[in-house]
Amino acid sequence: MNSQWMDALRGDKLWAVMEKYEKVNPKVVLEKSEVPSKDIQTKLPTELGAKLGPDVMMLQEPLFWVVRDALLPLDEATAEANNLNATNDGAQVEGRQLGVSWQRAAYGLVFNRKLLNEAGVEPPETVDELITAAHEVQSETGAIGFTSRHQMNEFDNWYKDFMNWTAGYGGQWATQGQLTIDSPHNIAAVEAFKKLYDADVIPYGDDFPTQRNRFKSGDVGFSIDNSGGTLNMATGSKVSSDVGASRLPFPSPGSHQQIYLALNKNMDGEKQRAALDFVQWLLTDDAQQALRSASGPDLLATDVPLDPKFAKKNPWAQNFYEAAADSSGTVIEGYELETAQIMRPVMDAVERVLTKNADPRKELEKAQEEATGLVG
Repeated sequence: MNSQWMDALRGDKLWAVMEKYEKVNPKVVLEKSEVPSKDIQTKLPTELGAKLGPDVMMLQEPLFWVVRDALLPLDEATAEANNLNATNDGAQVEGRQLGVSWQRAAYGLVFNRKLLNEAGVEPPETVDELITAAHEVQSETGAIGFTSRHQMNEFDNWYKDFMNWTAGYGGQWATQGQLTIDSPHNIAAVEAFKKLYDADVIPYGDDFPTQRNRFKSGDVGFSIDNSGGTLNMATGSKVSSDVGASRLPFPSPGSHQQIYLALNKNMDGEKQRAALDFVQWLLTDDAQQALRSASGPDLLATDVPLDPKFAKKNPWAQNFYEAAADSSGTVIEGYELETAQIMRPVMDAVERVLTKNADPRKELEKAQEEATGLVG
C-alpha cells in the first residue's frame, strides 16, 4: 500500500522498481494497492487493528508510530546490510528494526532564477534577506514574493512545514521527555515567521496547491518546500529550467518528511518469508540504484548518489540531497504518538500570532499549558 502509486510523476516508475523483484523471485506476485494519502491515515490503522491490511506498506513517519505494534521486525532482512545510513534509525523501536527507509524528502528554499535575475537579487541566507529579496521580486516583476502554508485549514501539512522554522532556530518541542513549547528558540521561530507574514509578500488565504500552481506558472519568486513538491513544480512546467534551490534561510538545519517501508506481522509464515526476502533484496545495490532513478532527489536507505542525468537536468536537486542528511523529523521525540495532538494547540497559537497580533511568548505559554493537559 502506497499513496505514491497515484503520483502522476513518479508513481509508475516507483512501481516498476517493485516489479523488478518478480523477476528475481518468480514465485512472488505483487499487487498494487493505491490509496490516497488522506485516506491511509484512517484506513490502515483500522485494517491492521483487525489483523488485516496490506502485506507491504509505505508509511509516513507519524503513521509509522501509530501502527508500529502491527509491524513485523525486519532484523533478519537487515542483518547482512552493512550499507544502511541514518535514515533508517528512526524505525528502530525498542531494539527492533520495524521499517527501512523508503524515501526522505528534505526542505529547501526554492526560487525562480528568472525572476531573481530580473529583480537583481541573490538567494537569501537569512529571513531578513528573504523579506528584502521577496519585496524586490514583487516590485520589479509583479510576481508574488513568497509562498507558504499559513492557515489551520491545512493543519496536517502546515505543522510539518513549520517544523523547519523551529528546527531552523534551534528549537525543539520536547527535551528529555518534557514539553518545551514555550522555549526561547521556539518563540524566536514564531517571531521570525510573523515578521515574514507581516511583510505582505505571501498570498494570504491561498491554499498551498494553489500557491504551487502559481509557482509553476512563473508567478512566484520564493517558496519553502520539500523535494517532492519541488520536483512537481519543476517537471513539465513553464519554469522547469528556471527552478533553483538553496539551504533554508535559518541559523540551523531544517526538517524532512520520512517514509518507511514496513511489513504486516499478521501475514502467514510463507508470506512473511517472501516479504522479508523482498526487503533484503530492496537493500541491495542494484535495487537501491533502481529506486534512485525513480525517486529523484530524495535520500534513500543507502547512500546512493543522485542520478547524473537527473542532477544535470535538475541542478536544484543536489541541495535537497545534501540537506536530508542533517535535517530532523516531523515527530516529537518522546511523544511520537501524540505529535499531532500536541501540535494543534501550537499551531492555533501561531495562527493567533499571525492574524490577531497576539504575543508569541504568551501564546506559546498557553499552548504549553494546553498540550501538557492533553498528554501529561
